Amino acid sequence: MKQIELRLALVLYGGVSLAVYMHGITREFLNLVRASRRLEAHGAGAGAAARDETSTEVYQRFLALFAPTLDLRVVVDVIAGASAGGVNGVMLARALAHNLSLDGHRDLWLENADVTRLSNEPVGLSRYLKGSIAPVLDRLVGIALKSELGDPETRTKLRQFMQARWFTPPFSGERYVGWMLDAAKGMRADASHSATPSLIPQGQSLDLFVTVTDFHGARRRFAIDDPVEVEETEHRLILRYSASSRGNGEIVSDFTDARIPDLIFSARATSAFPGAFPPMTVGEMDRVLKERGETWPLRGIFLHRAFGRSETPPESRILVDGSVVMNKPFQPVIEAIAGRPAAREVVRRIVYVDPMANVLGRKDEALAADPDSGQAAAEDLVHPDGTLPGFFRVILASLAHIPRNEPIGDALEQVEDYNRDVRQVAEVIAAAEPVVEREVGSILRADLDRPMTVPELTRCRMLANQRAHASAGYAYHGYQRLKLSGVVTRVSELLAQLATARAGTVGGTVTSPRDCEARIETWLAHHHAEAASGHGGVEGPTPQPIIRFLRGLDVDYRIRRLRFVIRRLNRLYRAAGAEMELRPAEMDELKSTLYEQVDHLGQRWSVSFYGAETADAAARLAACAPDDVETIGEVLDQLAIRMGLADLDQLCDDAFSVMAYSYLPQPLRLPLVAAYIGFAFYDLVTLPVLRRLASSEYNEILIDRISPSDPHALRPEGVKLKGNNLNAFGAFFNRRWREHDYLWGRLSAADRLMTMATRAAAPIVAVDPQALAAVRREVFLAILREEDGRLVADRRLVPDLLDEVERMLAEGAGEAAPASKEEVSSLSASA
Repeated sequence: MKQIELRLALVLYGGVSLAVYMHGITREFLNLVRASRRLEAHGAGAGAAARDETSTEVYQRFLALFAPTLDLRVVVDVIAGASAGGVNGVMLARALAHNLSLDGHRDLWLENADVTRLSNEPVGLSRYLKGSIAPVLDRLVGIALKSELGDPETRTKLRQFMQARWFTPPFSGERYVGWMLDAAKGMRADASHSATPSLIPQGQSLDLFVTVTDFHGARRRFAIDDPVEVEETEHRLILRYSASSRGNGEIVSDFTDARIPDLIFSARATSAFPGAFPPMTVGEMDRVLKERGETWPLRGIFLHRAFGRSETPPESRILVDGSVVMNKPFQPVIEAIAGRPAAREVVRRIVYVDPMANVLGRKDEALAADPDSGQAAAEDLVHPDGTLPGFFRVILASLAHIPRNEPIGDALEQVEDYNRDVRQVAEVIAAAEPVVEREVGSILRADLDRPMTVPELTRCRMLANQRAHASAGYAYHGYQRLKLSGVVTRVSELLAQLATARAGTVGGTVTSPRDCEARIETWLAHHHAEAASGHGGVEGPTPQPIIRFLRGLDVDYRIRRLRFVIRRLNRLYRAAGAEMELRPAEMDELKSTLYEQVDHLGQRWSVSFYGAETADAAARLAACAPDDVETIGEVLDQLAIRMGLADLDQLCDDAFSVMAYSYLPQPLRLPLVAAYIGFAFYDLVTLPVLRRLASSEYNEILIDRISPSDPHALRPEGVKLKGNNLNAFGAFFNRRWREHDYLWGRLSAADRLMTMATRAAAPIVAVDPQALAAVRREVFLAILREEDGRLVADRRLVPDLLDEVERMLAEGAGEAAPASKEEVSSLSASA
């Protein structure tokens, strides 16, 4: 069975009350990923569809459609969110990291995301003054928003909202924090999920990026030509969390119960919508936890990670909505994709959730069609006739609408450049393959029927390195300088982190990677100067100490080599004919073993891998004189000993020498051995061409959007969300609107996710359209059954959608049994 991993990176926009719609979407990502892990662990369930199947169980049957030809695994490994998207991203990441339920989060939105529960109570004399002029306010608001206030509940709650406190944020931040704490603490694994402690595949990681706006900003220094240094204020703050499933099954996570206060602080800060919520502060979090009788176990560590050791203490930071500076956080996702491991072929997609796509355009069209609606008469609102906007509209658009609706063209162009580079690297590798295989073939012994010994493999690998470097001529010097620069940068970052961590325990200061890099560059220049003057050991054109530096500290070269071998193995597996004897289990074991080595190597860049002695050495390098080459050399030698790369090289040679020859048919051995032994040839031609992809997945990135305006299997024209009313605050004023948007979030995501999975599998297996339509219908019905009894505000919402599913999908589902009249009747009665 061939294997593909559909790898999803999520970008969640801001959307105010459309957070409810986004929550429905994130639930489906969780359900599909959970179904994928359960299918991998236990296989598909037997039998036809059952009436009480959960959506997760139906997703399992959906993924089983691709078997036995294809094993399709679905993974979410990167999440970035701002504002409402940040809140949903936090909860989804915690659920994925530890296989937890999002039910408490659903209740948070449906029950508590209501203006009457969010609002602070009016106090003092203003309460009576506002009550006396409420009819006037009601009349003015009704004129301005006539088209959006036909619903009695909305009108009533808007009237109450207008009587809330004036000139202060109407919503209670502390109450909101308490609800989110309850929702996060209430996330528990169901009995059926307990067998899988995490939804992160072994050897992989999950990264979360939450965008926050630092109101006063942090001062940053930048080196320029003249003056030598300038200061700028940085208002964008990205809070980062991660979890990883180690090769031994251990889960290392920032999403544990002890980190709940950290996560909720981030969720509250990113959604502190200006004017609606007060800004977020550390003090607010402290007060809420104190009132609840709870602690913040890792407070100091979190504040240090989030804010560093700047002149402004964390307690003085003022944080507001992340959408002010980055409403569409693509950049951290694109950067995080690089360098991610995979034990199978990867199909990479970035999925961005835009709950307000084309909303402004539709409003303009509606106003143009109905200029007497009352909105067109207000100077500070839209002018369909093209006249200049009014005073207040210019201010509002400048502060809110324009920044939040800036296009994502730059991000899309960056992805296209990335994809172009991936294709270019593939072409370069394909052109080099015949030459490399010929060179490696001349190094290997003719008899490939028996495994090579470890000394043989090591000798051949080193000989191939020498030939590659010799054959490169003068181009080798540029390649080596490029590789050396990369190692210096990585080692400098590691040493700076180690020194800073050490400083945190003894009250020192933050160490800049730039300072460490300058010292290492001084050390390199010193040895190059020695070589040029005829002193010191020299091997070819490169001084011996610098060769030792690369051999002892170049982790990334070894990672690139192993990933290249695994990519080659995936390609050989895909291209192998039916007549060739392939044993998938053994090939998977080989890949798994190689990725264990990748995991071991990757740990060398983690601060947690090193002890206090190495941290002390890093602090010594940071504190020494910039030209103290003796101390710098001692610290680099000590770091190389701690890394122990020579031992890892021997382990990897040992595993490869046995498994590659034992598990692969003879025709596949030479190409794979050439990829491992002859990687130096490939690295010479690919690293200079495409350094930024040197440690990446090497997969093209496809981009998908989930938005209410996109076609849906049930609504080809798209869905109109209720929460778009009242400038995207509408769902806060109406429970029926929240239920409507939440349910359509689930249905929309289910539809799009099944389409993405089917397209990922299409090059290998084509699913029968009737079978696909039947299981799509069953997923929709399972979602509706799950929400029946929970969505109580609109008695017709679920039954009407059941009818719509039958009307739109029953014909395409072929022999699939329709929902019974009794089922529809029972849903109607329970609603």
